[in-house]
Amino acid sequence: MGAMLLVMVVLVFANAAGRYLFGTGVAASEEIARLAFVWLIFLGAILAVRERTHVGVDMLVQRLPRAAQKACLVICNLLILYALWLFAQGSWQQVIVGLNSRMPVTDISLAAFAAAGLVTSVAMAALFLADLVRLFSGRMADAELVQVRETADAEEIREFEREFAAGGSTAHSGKAP
Repeated sequence: MGAMLLVMVVLVFANAAGRYLFGTGVAASEEIARLAFVWLIFLGAILAVRERTHVGVDMLVQRLPRAAQKACLVICNLLILYALWLFAQGSWQQVIVGLNSRMPVTDISLAAFAAAGLVTSVAMAALFLADLVRLFSGRMADAELVQVRETADAEEIREFEREFAAGGSTAHSGKAP
């Protein structure tokens, strides 16, 4: 992902600088940067699923008993797997269609764009399937039953709320603001 970001920045900067300074740019830079951007976004989505940083609402699931949390996890993952199956099917169809179409400057097949969706759906499906296998084999910790990981900021806010509810903080100097 970092390499793709670097390629995008270098190509777009070189193209803009070339047009400004020399009156001409690198024609292929826009197509390659667009392709790199698409792949960057889709690979980032895979990483977000793996790191559990995708958007999710967990306030109900956190309050459920363990058995209900497990049931929610199974139902949710099965629905996600179905959606990923549909996404993979559509991406595959677009790969097939794109094989016969090419970008005008670089002559890269348009299937390269749709392949990002196919790779993403397969990778995400593998991650969600692995979660189900871990759940059914008893190797999933209770803390993992809620699939959304809190950010550091949210944890700091909760700590502040606990300190405030307890009547103050020992971490502050005690001076009035």
